[in-house]
Amino acid sequence: MSAAETTTIRVPTPTRDRLKALAARRGEPAGEIVAKLVDAADEEALLAQAAADFERLAGDHEALAAYRAEAREVEVGFAAPAPEW
Repeated sequence: MSAAETTTIRVPTPTRDRLKALAARRGEPAGEIVAKLVDAADEEALLAQAAADFERLAGDHEALAAYRAEAREVEVGFAAPAPEW
């Protein structure tokens, strides 16, 4: 990462200290640790949203029937079946 690609953020001192200790334990720069933590949090949020959307789909019988019909059409072109919801 070049200096032009970085920025400064304000965090509480205890958080900075914990980040510094975590980076030392992992042997990685603090910026890389923050980037990985943000990626993990973003992925977790996306997966939680997908799960909530599928739960909503499962509760809507009309939409679920349409999903299953569309999934059957898609399955024709693939070796693996679509998940049952």
